[in-house]
Amino acid sequence: MLGLWSRRFCSAIGRKSIILPTAAAFLMPTQWLSGMGSVDNEVANQCNNSLPPILNGIKEGTFVTYTIAERWPKTLAKAVDHVHCKRREFMEQYGPEADADVKSIIHELSELRYRIMTDKPLEDLTDTVYHYDMWNKLLADLRKEYGEEQVTWYRMSWLFTECFLYRKVVGAVAKTKYLKDFDIYREQKVEAFNGHLQETKDGLDYVFSVAKDLNEQQEKETLETLLKMSLWGNTCDLSLSSGDSSQMKQSPIEAARQSDHKILCNDLKVAIDSFLLKLKPNKNGSRELHIVLDNAGPELMVDLMLGEYLMETKLVDKTVLHGKEYPYFVSDCTAGDFKWTLEELNKLGGVYQEMCRKLSERVNKNELVYEDHPFWSYPHPYCEMKFKAPDLYERLSEASLIVFKGDLNYRKLLADREWPYETPFKTALNGFLPAPVLALRSLKAELVAGLSHDVSEKMKAEPDKKWLSSGDVGVLSIVSTFLVVTAWTLISCQSFSHSMSTSMSVRPYGCKILMFSGYG
Repeated sequence: MLGLWSRRFCSAIGRKSIILPTAAAFLMPTQWLSGMGSVDNEVANQCNNSLPPILNGIKEGTFVTYTIAERWPKTLAKAVDHVHCKRREFMEQYGPEADADVKSIIHELSELRYRIMTDKPLEDLTDTVYHYDMWNKLLADLRKEYGEEQVTWYRMSWLFTECFLYRKVVGAVAKTKYLKDFDIYREQKVEAFNGHLQETKDGLDYVFSVAKDLNEQQEKETLETLLKMSLWGNTCDLSLSSGDSSQMKQSPIEAARQSDHKILCNDLKVAIDSFLLKLKPNKNGSRELHIVLDNAGPELMVDLMLGEYLMETKLVDKTVLHGKEYPYFVSDCTAGDFKWTLEELNKLGGVYQEMCRKLSERVNKNELVYEDHPFWSYPHPYCEMKFKAPDLYERLSEASLIVFKGDLNYRKLLADREWPYETPFKTALNGFLPAPVLALRSLKAELVAGLSHDVSEKMKAEPDKKWLSSGDVGVLSIVSTFLVVTAWTLISCQSFSHSMSTSMSVRPYGCKILMFSGYG
């Protein structure tokens, strides 16, 4: 009866029931509602278009269209050139047969580049690594839903196609005989690390000098500086520059002290006063900081500085780093990058070596842990994690605080949807909240949430939307509790879309709002 009433209600307000093939089916809310028995799937199907649209490459003049048309082809061309330049090195290392591997990678990446530039339909993976069957099943579902000719690089959701692009690249390498473990982006990540050694040294000198007896105010000021360093460290992103060398415009310490006017949403005071200075232990009695990493190189270093300071000052007992299981988005951190970073710090001596010693001791004591769950490389938004990767969701629930770094993590937190800028950050998370969440992100995609009315109006008045994707401005947004709803409530699909910019945080589960309990 409830479902029937809701369908009539949606119809009465003139809600359209057509879903255009501009958003991947698996990203629609009905997919992550299927496991919740108290939700009427029929209602969800009728009302899921009340959510903001998912970004794709259909609309001309957007950053997504520019990315698909310009950035991706450039990234692939650079990868092809890199493999070609290493051809002789590979043949010397593995023998003449390695030449066939080089030609195979070059052929596959060149073909991929052509198919992207001409908006061809997405093809199944032909390798047998990294959950290929899951990817191919997703593609089959999309074709069944929309038709094969609609499942193209521009028409499908940007989140899906971009994740799929990097999965195709690693698959091309994995199919070879001798180069299976070759990280096609390693040298670029090494170059980024080496290009910021002075900035790294400045950061280490700062951390080691302040991690001593501090009064409460000094401790707050130090935490503020370290969190801002972690934020602005995110500006060094090789995927944004299509693999070109990416130099920070200023050191993280300078940015931390001079760039407050560039932070559009600043929840630092809440993050420090209500969380970092008084983290709650988990069920095992441990205060765990989880950092969902973004880039290797200088950004990884400032993240490690943050974790080391918090452990040294006994504010946290353990730091868990979450990275990618394979080379991803050019500079995303893998286990190999983490290991290489420690080894390189040791070789550099001095303050770098001291950092290596401290971190290595913590690794040996299980106080610093690196994990790389497959879900981090999946194309799913994080609101699906509880049902697609319940083990990871449970792992994150052990955290006293989860820090999500960077643009891709932020996009997945927001399900890559074009939320109104004033949408409460909690609302935009679509119910994802295994533990308190702190997002540190410099903006490199045309979506953002959690802005105040004044900031939102100011940014809307900008002559263009470049501020959303240039990496020049950032957000520090924190969420800790759900809104507690004590009764079943019905809202119209129409009024829901308008309520996004109000101060009320509502879990966007279609037309029906659930009864649930708070966290923390």
